[in-house]
Amino acid sequence: MGTTNFPMNFVNRLGIPLIESASVTVNTDNVVISLANRSFRWLNQKGTILFRLNQPIPTTGDALPVVFEVNGFTQPVTLVGNTNAVGTDFPGVGVYFLYYDKDCNIMQLLNS
Repeated sequence: MGTTNFPMNFVNRLGIPLIESASVTVNTDNVVISLANRSFRWLNQKGTILFRLNQPIPTTGDALPVVFEVNGFTQPVTLVGNTNAVGTDFPGVGVYFLYYDKDCNIMQLLNS
């Protein structure tokens, strides 16, 4: 929670960072969107990011949960209500808006 003087936390003071996909892989369990090494290293503990999907998700991944992968670590992408985002939530190559919280392991798609 914020301090008693401020009812909110201030995030993204230096602007909204942009992270891009390096590759997309569909396997039997999920859709893996790989990101460049150290993509989240310099980000604050929580905030928003713009995510550019550079490769389309194959239709074989339409119903599978989406995870981000970076440096061997995977993070599920969720929607509001804590349901898993699936391939159809990323309808094509383009820019998406996400909220992240490193402490709570949240990567939430805000638009689709």
